[in-house]
Amino acid sequence: MKRGLLILIAAILLGIGMFYGSRTMLPSCGCEDTSNVPTENGSLLPELEWLRHSLALTDAQFEKVKALHLAYQPRCEELCARVHRSNQALLKSSSDSRKVEGDVQKHLRERADLTMECQQAMLKHVYETAACMDEKQAAKYLKLVLPNAFGLDPSRADGVHSHN
Repeated sequence: MKRGLLILIAAILLGIGMFYGSRTMLPSCGCEDTSNVPTENGSLLPELEWLRHSLALTDAQFEKVKALHLAYQPRCEELCARVHRSNQALLKSSSDSRKVEGDVQKHLRERADLTMECQQAMLKHVYETAACMDEKQAAKYLKLVLPNAFGLDPSRADGVHSHN
């Protein structure tokens, strides 16, 4: 009986040690606990809850914004997948070559065209979302969102660069 109890205690301690060891040794995915985050059609909607409160959206405005967000999600996922494939092709061609010509140029052009397509799609979505708001809300929303839509640092979105 004592031997069985000792084995059980050792197994529990080992399990606890492995659990905490794996949490500290393995890199975090950077994901937040999403168990209490609102979802709809598989989409996490924390950014919309933040937007609702930050801009004091009415229930009607929020429903329109949420519908636009959910409708844009498949397009966004498709564009993200294309960007990933484009990045991989560009990395491969530039690793295989030592000159900016041929496949490297082709993939750079494709990546630039895709970047423009992504930014145009995002901008259209942002403008459609802003149209659901009153003027004051829309102005605040655009000020917050446009720098991100263009991949700019929001703290330096005025375009001023300091060269130290």
